[in-house]
Amino acid sequence: MIAQWDSLLERVRLRDRLALARAISLLERNPELGHDLDIERSRQALVVAVAGPPGAGKSTLLGALASEMTRRDATVAILAFDPISPRSGGAILGDRIRMLESAHHPQVFVRSLAARDPYGAGTPQLPTLLALLDAYGFDFIFLESVGAGQEASPLVQVADVVLLVLVPGLGDSIQTLKAGVLELADIVVVNKADRPGAEDVVRDLSAYYRLIAESPESAPPILRAIASAGEGVTEIAEALIELRDRRAAAGIPEQHREEQAARSWEVRVRHRCHLLITELLNEFLAEDRGTGRWRALEARFYRELAQRLQVLAESIRADSD
Repeated sequence: MIAQWDSLLERVRLRDRLALARAISLLERNPELGHDLDIERSRQALVVAVAGPPGAGKSTLLGALASEMTRRDATVAILAFDPISPRSGGAILGDRIRMLESAHHPQVFVRSLAARDPYGAGTPQLPTLLALLDAYGFDFIFLESVGAGQEASPLVQVADVVLLVLVPGLGDSIQTLKAGVLELADIVVVNKADRPGAEDVVRDLSAYYRLIAESPESAPPILRAIASAGEGVTEIAEALIELRDRRAAAGIPEQHREEQAARSWEVRVRHRCHLLITELLNEFLAEDRGTGRWRALEARFYRELAQRLQVLAESIRADSD
């Protein structure tokens, strides 16, 4: 399998889109593979987490934004994370109709992924996926979250920039978002700005950021858009490019490198422990258990878990020598 990956990676670096799609599928089918691969981000691409409540028009906005970026001769990758069915465990892959026009452009790559997050990682392969897209040579990588609350956190943590999309008519949504990504947003977009209440949202956001921002310059820009009509998209693209250039000049991307390396390590450890414990639990639950054996079974479970952790530690140590 490693040989297959190496072959695909070589073709990805030559900008082979089919190889890129196959490499992502390989990672989806084999989550553990991502932890054994020698691939790191080059930091060429700007990774943008796009968060917002359902119905905010994130997919429509991303489709329009991808088209705008291609007009500037930039290449764009979009990873759209979709929720998992609580009954089947499968992904409820979203409707990407509004992205189709831009998705067929040779400079745009769109992929829907299941937002599996038992380890706080969005998807356990996320660090490797970002490195893979970086190796292809994309200028911008957009990560579309399921929502704007806790489910967006894993994407926000690996992103260079957070783009928050809000719409009028969501009630007291700003109060709800205070526990989410509102404080972390680098750019805020009020989409569907032709609807009643849009200016109220802009006013409330402006008041909120005046309270928490260290200075007026440190508050995120609040932009209006009607993504379905393409209005305001140019301004969003310009804000992203300006933010990228300003941070590059200040050396901020390098400052994020160590933080994201630590996050990748955390994802890897959480994922491996989760797989190991789940596998062992399933083995024990499949046993023929008699009444009153639960305490002894639990003690034996922990002993077996310790032994498997030791085997894993020795394997990792051998790989690093």
